[in-house]
Amino acid sequence: MPCAASAISGHLDTRTAATEIAGDLYDHLGGTCDLAVLFGSFHHAAAFAEAADSIRQTIMPTTMLGVTAESVLGVDRELEGLAGMSVLAVRVPGATLHPWRISGSEQAALLDDAGAMREHLGITDDFRAIIMFADPFSTPITRLLPAITGCGKQDRPIAVVGGMSSGASQPGHNPLILDGEMLRSGAVGVTISGPVTIDIIVSQGCRPIGKPIVITRAKGNVIQELGGRRALDIIQEMTGKLDEHERQLLSGGLLVGTVINEYKDRFGRGDFLVRNILGYDKEHGAIAVGDMPRIGQTVQFHVRDAVTAHEDLQLLLDGQQLDEAPLGAMLVTCNGRGSRLFKDERIRDVKTIRNRLGDIPLAGFFAAGEIGPIGNESFLHGHTASLAIFRAT
Repeated sequence: MPCAASAISGHLDTRTAATEIAGDLYDHLGGTCDLAVLFGSFHHAAAFAEAADSIRQTIMPTTMLGVTAESVLGVDRELEGLAGMSVLAVRVPGATLHPWRISGSEQAALLDDAGAMREHLGITDDFRAIIMFADPFSTPITRLLPAITGCGKQDRPIAVVGGMSSGASQPGHNPLILDGEMLRSGAVGVTISGPVTIDIIVSQGCRPIGKPIVITRAKGNVIQELGGRRALDIIQEMTGKLDEHERQLLSGGLLVGTVINEYKDRFGRGDFLVRNILGYDKEHGAIAVGDMPRIGQTVQFHVRDAVTAHEDLQLLLDGQQLDEAPLGAMLVTCNGRGSRLFKDERIRDVKTIRNRLGDIPLAGFFAAGEIGPIGNESFLHGHTASLAIFRAT
């Protein structure tokens, strides 16, 4: 029978945390599972492989993925800045799981060969979704994600959900788990096919300000002109027209959103891929952004906003309440959300999800970049909550 379970431990000792989680999962599952996804804070990095083995031996998942992070979440808790370990375990009879890894020489061979990528990922006609975790220092994610989504068929896009490890700020210190193996570079994932539905929602925690405007001059990752004027002049003019509340939000930093579908008549919430502004060139009036903008693209500036973030997640969950109750869910959220964004209320996202979808099994982590689809393509995001919701077909 399809089912799911989640467990979380805040114990600092890795062995104790793994034992607690394994016991809780076994009690809820009553046996084995198909997929187990393990999340561990950086406190557990040194013995992460041992923790994974302990949990695997107890619930014997067909496939296990694991990622280390700054902080983890699970059940009804978000353990920000604290030792934490959590697991989501899912049992879906009949589902096909195809685990994979991409690192080193494999990357070069797969990035430019859609057929080889499709075979490597195990994409079949009954494909549902990919869960993917990656080390930010060794994974060319801006090339890898388009290569993965590009190997799909026009009527069956490749949906990818996951995120970048946030457990360490230097290469080689972000362990990843793929079944019985621990990796310190590259990406790991599992392709899920068969009788399971995986709905993915991506909630961006940003509010648009000003008006949409077209890029008229750009080079590399630098926007030089917007609407025929210097980009910095446009920003200065726009900020001078903001109300007091928007000026307060601006103190948290200015972001730029690029329209995903230029064929729309109007642009609103969810139509922009939001990126950081990396720097300003006052002499030339240009701005550097965390993307490769093109002439002719429409952009709009954004600010981080807790109210908009909460409303956006609520709206996306509205549609999910029309379906049957989920088996469980995996949440990958930005390490800039949580108490950094919702200062007046901790564990806001977890509470919102469980209030709307019921007390479902839930686990996840705070990422250094969240992966999720908008439209027919999956992107690396910032400032978002990317939620995968599992249901039996």
